Amino acid sequence: MIAAVYRANFNYLLRHPWQLALSVLGISIGVAVIIAVDLANDSSRKAFLLSMDTITGQATHQVIGGPRGVDETLYVQLRRQYGIRSIAPVVEGYVSVNDTSLQVLGVDLFAEQELRSFTSQLSSEQSSGQSEPAAPETVFRNMLTLPGAAVLSAPTARMLGIETGERFDVVAAGTRHSAILLGTYGAADTQSLDNVLTVDIATAQAWLGLANRLSRIDVRIADGDARLLSEISGLLPGDTTILPAAARTRTTAEMSAAFMTNLTAMSLLALLVGLFLIYNSVSFSVLQRRRLIGILRALGTTRRQVFGIILIETAAIGLIAALLGVGLGAWLGGKLLGLVSQSINDFYFRVSVTEVAPSVFAIGKGLVAGVGAALFAAMVPAIEASSYQPRLAMTRSFLEQQTRRLLPFVALAGTAIIVLAFLVLGSSGRNLVAGLVSVFLLILGFALCVPLGVKASTAWLAPLARRLGGVWGGLAVSGIGSSLSRTAVAIVALAVAVSATIGVSIMVDSFRGSVSDWLQKTLQADIYAGMQRGSMQPDLIRDLSQVAGVAAISTSRRASYEDASGSTQIRALQMAPGSYSGIELLDAEPARVWPAFEQDDALLVSEPYAYRNNVAPGDTVMLRTAAGEVAFEIIAVYQSYDINGSSLLMSRATYDRHFADPGVDSIGLYLADGVNADDVIEAMKAISAGRQEILINSNVRIRDLSLEVFDRTFIITDVLYWLAIGVAFIGILGAMLALQLERARELATLRALGMTPLQLGSMITLQTSVIGLLSGLAAIPLGLVMAYVLIEVINRRAFGWQIDMSIAPEILLSAVLFAIVAALLAGLYPAWHAAQSRPALAMREE
Repeated sequence: MIAAVYRANFNYLLRHPWQLALSVLGISIGVAVIIAVDLANDSSRKAFLLSMDTITGQATHQVIGGPRGVDETLYVQLRRQYGIRSIAPVVEGYVSVNDTSLQVLGVDLFAEQELRSFTSQLSSEQSSGQSEPAAPETVFRNMLTLPGAAVLSAPTARMLGIETGERFDVVAAGTRHSAILLGTYGAADTQSLDNVLTVDIATAQAWLGLANRLSRIDVRIADGDARLLSEISGLLPGDTTILPAAARTRTTAEMSAAFMTNLTAMSLLALLVGLFLIYNSVSFSVLQRRRLIGILRALGTTRRQVFGIILIETAAIGLIAALLGVGLGAWLGGKLLGLVSQSINDFYFRVSVTEVAPSVFAIGKGLVAGVGAALFAAMVPAIEASSYQPRLAMTRSFLEQQTRRLLPFVALAGTAIIVLAFLVLGSSGRNLVAGLVSVFLLILGFALCVPLGVKASTAWLAPLARRLGGVWGGLAVSGIGSSLSRTAVAIVALAVAVSATIGVSIMVDSFRGSVSDWLQKTLQADIYAGMQRGSMQPDLIRDLSQVAGVAAISTSRRASYEDASGSTQIRALQMAPGSYSGIELLDAEPARVWPAFEQDDALLVSEPYAYRNNVAPGDTVMLRTAAGEVAFEIIAVYQSYDINGSSLLMSRATYDRHFADPGVDSIGLYLADGVNADDVIEAMKAISAGRQEILINSNVRIRDLSLEVFDRTFIITDVLYWLAIGVAFIGILGAMLALQLERARELATLRALGMTPLQLGSMITLQTSVIGLLSGLAAIPLGLVMAYVLIEVINRRAFGWQIDMSIAPEILLSAVLFAIVAALLAGLYPAWHAAQSRPALAMREE
């Protein structure tokens, strides 16, 4: 008996392959997006951690200094005077080879044996294959004796088109140097050392302009050897400290945590829309089998058995769809990987990753999400099906009566969930995950309120449609309200997807406007010259400042400061008279701030720094200097949309008093009235040619370049919510196909009464258009609330900055039009299919 019941139900699914395929596709896309984002995020993060672990080697701790690093005499003292052997000096930086940025790693090969294995396993694989690889000892000797000797991973060498033994140019700190490729790393080290150029420490110091300086000293301390750690700490000068190596790596990797969390939230949105699609599909499947279920109940099938049948077949569909989603997600993850890694490279840290790394956890999460979402969505239809009384299960009107009776209670539950969402927002402090949970609660609560709104709207629109479109127009609109069990969920799915486009579009548009205004205020100089990494030559700065037409000059130095809490950027500014207006103070008067800024040990903190560290004017920041820790007073908070915006701003005079770092990495030139900026730029390029390669741009060009990077960052967000829209489109298509199948006898009756195929198709097309209109209108309030939460809560908690919310009317209008067009397109095939049906067959009784 039970086997026959299962067979009857599964045979039903096989007789409706398109409906089954749409259900599977909707779940698959939702699962695929989750897996794709997880794989892209995890692959980027793991590639960085793997690279850092390889470079760090067996070092457990690292001695770091201030902006200029560590004096190399400290390493000599620790090794010779105090006999500490398990240490190795490191010089790090970035160079450019054939316009490709590489991380340069300068090492002392004699000290390396204690800490890093890859430097003692160098081979010389000849790219031409015409000679035998050089012995490791030959490479070791050449590294010390040949000027510019370097080693790369084989894939990086191939990418750059450099063969072993070949000379190539390296641009470091704007200066061109000659290098020679001695060999490549063994295969075991290839992946973790991509885009890493290893040279002797003296070569790295010469290239990067770090004479007698080290980036850090790596230290290996055996577990539990607190004595050695304490001994080394006691020997360090005031501007240096020793930190756990793993903690420094994790801190750097966690810089992108908020970015990755936001992407994960967007991926869950696709699954949420898919959840409505699954509910739609299962509901329709149950609705279309209500007669069969009624017969089975009359023949003795229990409610528990009916409940189990629905859940088992849904779990099977969910599992098949989730497995397909895993394969699709792996492919999509490879496509998203480039976008994710590009954004990470733009804003956080360098990462070299070319393929997704399969993750058992990510795949398992996708499978659980797919099957779990399917079962969760099927729960209500399964309960409903199992509660049918045999006689009532065979009547369509009973379900619609039940649906209409439950609408007020469903809307009340939705209102309660919305209230809960705001309570979570108000009580969760600065927790980002709680903010994202509140967004999903808002979406869920709003979704439960939509059906009641649809009922009221169709009751109001039906008479209007009847007056404008005759009987068929009235039937089209009233049919939406009379079939809420079928139409409401489709409207909700599309409304949620469209609301995401509204919310994200308003957030991005507001963010872009705020960044554009900030750039307009910040870039006060007419021309900027400098480099991303390294220092400008002092004589070049002097010559550039003396170009005809230059009235004033400002200088800037960006330095990284690390302590146990992470990395902070220090910006030292030598202001020109026009520079002060470029810094927007958020909580202090300029007349009081700027004299103290120039004369005292005072600084300004960026808005993200103040938010993350919970500080305000009057508080102090402790920084390591040559004289030990010094307390700097915070005198104001300033606006900053720099992605690494956790920064401190101090005057150049204050910086010079406490840090032995005379470098300048950029200058701003203020031109006299009537001077043409393009002419000055050409003169500056002529002066710098052959001396130092620097970037020279007008303030207008820098604004344009900055906004191009901004737009590139949000490409991945666009991709994710378009995928959510795709899931919703599939939901509308499946809903309309199932709706026409369910109404086959009703439509056949209309045909028998004289309705032509064109009138029938037009009626269904009008109905889907109204569904799109209702979805678009319903999406507006949810989209606005979502935009507010994204701006005021999510972005604030993730990055610490405040964005001015602006609502462009065209965003709302285009969202409504898009919903109508999407629903209209999804309804074209069902309309055609219904118009082509044969009334006699549809009306025939078995």
